[in-house]
Amino acid sequence: MRVMPMWWHLSLSLMCLVALAALAPAEDQPKADGKDVNPEDAPLRKARVQFLTDAVKHFEVQVGEEAVESKLRSEPALVWDNPVSGTKIGILAVFTRNGRPDVMAQFSFTSPKNAVNEFHNFCGDKLVMKRGTNTIWMPAETSTKWQPLKTSEKPAATPQLRLVQMRRLAEKFTVEDEFGWDKKELNQLRLLTTPVYRYGKPDEEVIDGAVFVYALATDPEAVLMLECVRGESGLSWRYGFGPMSIYALKAKLDNAVVWEIPERKQFGQPKSVQYVFPYQLGPGEKFPE
Repeated sequence: MRVMPMWWHLSLSLMCLVALAALAPAEDQPKADGKDVNPEDAPLRKARVQFLTDAVKHFEVQVGEEAVESKLRSEPALVWDNPVSGTKIGILAVFTRNGRPDVMAQFSFTSPKNAVNEFHNFCGDKLVMKRGTNTIWMPAETSTKWQPLKTSEKPAATPQLRLVQMRRLAEKFTVEDEFGWDKKELNQLRLLTTPVYRYGKPDEEVIDGAVFVYALATDPEAVLMLECVRGESGLSWRYGFGPMSIYALKAKLDNAVVWEIPERKQFGQPKSVQYVFPYQLGPGEKFPE
């Protein structure tokens, strides 16, 4: 197993200043009021979505001491944009074992010829990510902490009714995002009430699960995993939050903080809870234009 040397990360660190410009606040970006910006045409948008979808496939995730493959879902869980940051197109992808998410990835265009890959660890097991023969990410921990959801609403008997319940439960949470590279702006994120991914098996511990996104525009900034689990006393709910942003996030339930994470301007660091870096074109690849 080849681990990427530290000089490789340092030599490319300057590229982050350009590729991550889309993470800067809107006041640091050219204004797009619709008058001076030509709308992206449908064929180019489709080509960019396909490029990002194919780009994620270059990465391999292995989990646990036995290095079990966490498989990439064939289609993005979400296609999004963010007019606040100026990001016109991005995707959310999911790596899973037995259907349950281990890693979620955001790939997005920050300019016509620049894309950023961003991976977040949502599992508590040992995790290794490779691109080809190179090991580029080995997070030491996860920021997702599972907690029981105390509610009088017992899990329903069918997936259809549980979906109604999970939507209602997700609405009980609020998430704040301190968005902005230099000048911060506190944003109340918007819950996308339709889960971007659903999982679970009736004969296993996790009977039912759903991934909800809290977004700026449609850009995922935080993710809630809400699960119906089987225990000794029957079925119950649990939840875990995870970041899809480098900025500080705070989740509340009934006005009490239940999860938070500080800002993390950490790029290309193989041990961090997330891996953010400019996407490097592979042989034969080129950006759509």
